[in-house]
Amino acid sequence: MSEVASPVSLTTLSTELRHKVLASVIWTSTATLYNHLDLFFQAPRVRLRDDWDIWVPTTPPQPPALSLLLTCRILRYDVQYLLNSSTAQSHPYEIDIVFIAKCGLFPTWVCCPLPSQINLDTLQASFRIMDVEDIDDEVPAGRQGEFLSRYHGVSSDFDADNYPNPPPGSWNFYRLLASFLALGPRGLTSPAYQRENRGCLSRSRYSLQHLIISVTSKEETEMDDERQERASGPRRFLLDHNSDLPYGASREDEVFPGPPDNSPYTWTGPTKLETVRGMYGHAGRLTLGHADRYGLYLANTLWALLDFKWLSRGFGLMVYESILDDITFYVDGKPRPRFGMDDLLSLEPLKHRTLTPEVAAALQVWKEWVMKWRSKLRERSMLDEPRPSFAFVRYLPASMADPNEYPESDSDSMSGSDV
Repeated sequence: MSEVASPVSLTTLSTELRHKVLASVIWTSTATLYNHLDLFFQAPRVRLRDDWDIWVPTTPPQPPALSLLLTCRILRYDVQYLLNSSTAQSHPYEIDIVFIAKCGLFPTWVCCPLPSQINLDTLQASFRIMDVEDIDDEVPAGRQGEFLSRYHGVSSDFDADNYPNPPPGSWNFYRLLASFLALGPRGLTSPAYQRENRGCLSRSRYSLQHLIISVTSKEETEMDDERQERASGPRRFLLDHNSDLPYGASREDEVFPGPPDNSPYTWTGPTKLETVRGMYGHAGRLTLGHADRYGLYLANTLWALLDFKWLSRGFGLMVYESILDDITFYVDGKPRPRFGMDDLLSLEPLKHRTLTPEVAAALQVWKEWVMKWRSKLRERSMLDEPRPSFAFVRYLPASMADPNEYPESDSDSMSGSDV
């Protein structure tokens, strides 16, 4: 009589094989990437915060590792080992962010970390550009305009005339980043969690070694070709007449001029920025493909943060305190500037109207502290020394809904802040 084979379970596999199986589960995609019709027909999204043009699913994704941690002691130990091993470095966490002019950002976790993972190796923010017209052209008859009506943004254009109220469109991404660094993955998915922690975005609890910002061009469709036949001018890939995307919008080159000439951080796209800025709005907008333009604007806004400019100064402190190695931009898979955080910290801030001797002295005290802070984070430990207090910091721009609101200010910074 033949013996009946014993059933094989995950816990009876060899450690090496079990780790391979668990890794394939931990870093599996937690959501399917949406196309423009998915965004229209899916369950309605809600604002992450009332004054932000960031629209999140009503049901946030659950990290696959979470259910494994709740199974048994052996698998819990294995999962914790994998999350802290070198294996994790080859599996970046990723958030997909759809940008739709006039509406804002639609983020969805593709690979979501656990809330307990406070020190991550790599986070990739993958931007895709869509147009309201793509949705209106393919929805059922009589429903055109419904998407824009449902998700109409209050601060998603790039006109800087009234900066910082309302803030230009790129701020929405850096609000997402601030939320993640302070609140973790729940800060990007839960409006209720945002409300509970509304005054806590000035203190980072999470850190990254690498942040990748990748922008992908909108794919040309048959609908684009048909619209092109009905209209004169360049292909719609260049977003002709669309002032909702940067370069061409009013005063953006004054508010966010980007790094100085010959800096290693200047944009490295196919068209020189000086060429675009030498043109009037319409001609300038036709010069850069829209993915390059959006990436360029995100990079120049980042430079304003890291150079301690104006209202963005406090947020720049957060970025330095939380991102340890670099921030790298890609457009359609091709590398653009890399911002090395250690190198940037060693630079002297450019002279600016708000860089008074008092501010410069305070920044120097903070720099000495942050170098020790970053060293401790690399060792996966915490510095037992409080962050220097500032009397001039705003951590995020005020909203259009309440321009007098200062919920993200440092607790000691409520006096005399005109920056």
